[in-house]
Amino acid sequence: MQITRETVPVVQSARGLLALLALSAAAYASPQGAPAEEDKGPGWSFTLAPYFWATGFDGDLTLDGQEIEGDGSSSGLPREFALSGFLGHFEARHGPWAFALSPVYLHVEADGDDTPPTDSDIVIEGAIVEGFATRALGRGWQALAGVRTYALDTEVDVTIGGVAQPELDADKSWLDPIVGVRFEPVLSERWTMSARADVGGFGLGSDLSWNASLNAGYRLSSYARVFLGYRVLDFDFADGSGSDRVEYDVRFSGPLVGVAFDL
Repeated sequence: MQITRETVPVVQSARGLLALLALSAAAYASPQGAPAEEDKGPGWSFTLAPYFWATGFDGDLTLDGQEIEGDGSSSGLPREFALSGFLGHFEARHGPWAFALSPVYLHVEADGDDTPPTDSDIVIEGAIVEGFATRALGRGWQALAGVRTYALDTEVDVTIGGVAQPELDADKSWLDPIVGVRFEPVLSERWTMSARADVGGFGLGSDLSWNASLNAGYRLSSYARVFLGYRVLDFDFADGSGSDRVEYDVRFSGPLVGVAFDL
């Protein structure tokens, strides 16, 4: 069951995406001394956005020192598993600043990508919660910094030739610092867009994590809009050694749909 996955292209793509957005932010930043659009509105404003994320899963897991590869498809469409529970985004804005909290409570089921007669069933449950602040740079661009916390309980049932083996399990929690950029241009009175990219971990929690999303929305009224998008979350975390080693090298990706209330 020992199969490894190349992570170098993932790291390069994450760094490349973040670098591209950062360079674009510098190019489109407001002229020196000119106020950013986000500075114009006095007082606080709030956004609450529940949504559903139909995710694909791809990844390698190491539990109790044994390596398991997940059901190798990250097409972004639901297969034999789904995220469930509350997925939401709450944000408070004041002047050029915004403060956000985004919890994702999940339940993922997947088949191991095994060679017969070995068969494995993977269950991942827990929560991934993001908290971050943004600062307007001008023309819709924002710098982003915060944390992403993980609390994951993973179980793998393995059978060989129909004979059940001892269950593999791990219960791990950790925290990643994250930095990135967000782009929210003003398209029209009705249409909205939001793009975000961040990287994190840096060996303090995950060895490396990265996240990217793109959403387009349509405003139904002054306080409600619907949105569609796509999100990718990739992280590589390891702890322990030998028979106690636990490692996640996984990616969640897929389309999302939701509704946002702007107050």
